[in-house]
Amino acid sequence: MTSLHDIIDSTLQNKDVVMKQQDIGVLRVSGLDSKKFLQGQTTCDMNKLSQDNGLYGAICSIKGRIISSFYIVQRNDDVLMIMAKDLVEKTLLHLKKYAVFFKTTLTDEQDHFAVYTRLVNQKIEDDSNVASSIFTTTQDNDIITLTISQEPLEIQFLITSAKAEIEEKNSELAALAILAARPLINLEQSETILPQWLNMQSTGGISFTKGCYTGQEIVARMQYKGKSKKQLALVTWQGNLDTTKDIVDEQGKNIGQIFDFTYIQDTHYAQVILNIDPSDAEKILLDNQEITLLPLPYSLDSKK
Repeated sequence: MTSLHDIIDSTLQNKDVVMKQQDIGVLRVSGLDSKKFLQGQTTCDMNKLSQDNGLYGAICSIKGRIISSFYIVQRNDDVLMIMAKDLVEKTLLHLKKYAVFFKTTLTDEQDHFAVYTRLVNQKIEDDSNVASSIFTTTQDNDIITLTISQEPLEIQFLITSAKAEIEEKNSELAALAILAARPLINLEQSETILPQWLNMQSTGGISFTKGCYTGQEIVARMQYKGKSKKQLALVTWQGNLDTTKDIVDEQGKNIGQIFDFTYIQDTHYAQVILNIDPSDAEKILLDNQEITLLPLPYSLDSKK
């Protein structure tokens, strides 16, 4: 199986990569009850959030489907939720239904903050195949740096004022961030996906010890009693294929769909949601062409 490190080393070639994320927005939650309020609405444990520790998580419907997924940081007394820009308004309207019972204020800040992605290609010496539920956060010179992945490469979100300008470098190579396999959903995908289908139980996105939150019963039941094999996987191929088509096995049976994809020159990389364990298919095909399965950058622990 192709190594993620080989792909990254040969593509980045030690270049610095910084790109402004035009499709990422910020929702600010402020007030005395902010963490208490979000504790009952998110899959992650808000008690672990601090100015040094960010989190990854989701807001779910009562049916356990993801309304929005996010990274979250604390800035002074405010909580900033980093998510797809087209989901900020929907998330705000959803949370407002519950926020009336708490001393908290929700504000759409997508016009006041900018988010950049920075890639750092470096070797990690520790057991980086074990995904942490806490994401290192530093705050300096009005820039919040959130490290969202350390394997297969270090990926950071730089969160700053919309008026600030951070120099972009080799932005076309930022597409490699898809290989971290820790996605944020968009509006079209909202309320169609369970957290486990995105491997969030293995990437620090779900706490199974924090207590109740909206959708918790369904998410917990899927974890301990569910029989769904759906999971996020990584694939690659050369050339242009129809990504709207189903992924099929060698018999032509539907085994999944493209979740997200990107490309660098002629090489495409995609996150796919498979309905089977990847090892159960001898071949994986898209648009009548065999595509190559890539390893995940973390261990997939279905009962974590």
